[in-house]
Amino acid sequence: MNLTKLFDWHYLVAPYALNGFSWPIRITLLILFLGSIFIALLSINKIKNIHGPKSTWKKLQLWGFSVGPIGLLLMFFREVRAVYLGSRIWLLLWIIIALIWLGFIIYYWKIKLPLKIQTQKEKEEFEKWLPKAKK
Repeated sequence: MNLTKLFDWHYLVAPYALNGFSWPIRITLLILFLGSIFIALLSINKIKNIHGPKSTWKKLQLWGFSVGPIGLLLMFFREVRAVYLGSRIWLLLWIIIALIWLGFIIYYWKIKLPLKIQTQKEKEEFEKWLPKAKK
């Protein structure tokens, strides 16, 4: 695989895709995009069944239902050689955006959410000792 083509602007924005993807790339992209839809469907079940913070699962659900169909649509445009919509740059940008977005979700899940839960527990512990207001 020649990675120097990824730095050639004319290669990335060519209006006509001369051929579709090779089979290993097709399989990899299908696993990525169908896997994201599967993660979204899995997160629907998790949202229904857990009794705690659901924000991470909602973020994964939104990520999966956005990345999967749009990625499959961009793959379809490439395979049917749609003018300008099948350019390599669109799929490359979409994959980069999807991975950065997933990185932010993982950062929230592993770093922000435990801190949020810890501060909530500390607040409950502090308020436990405060006098209650009369009703």
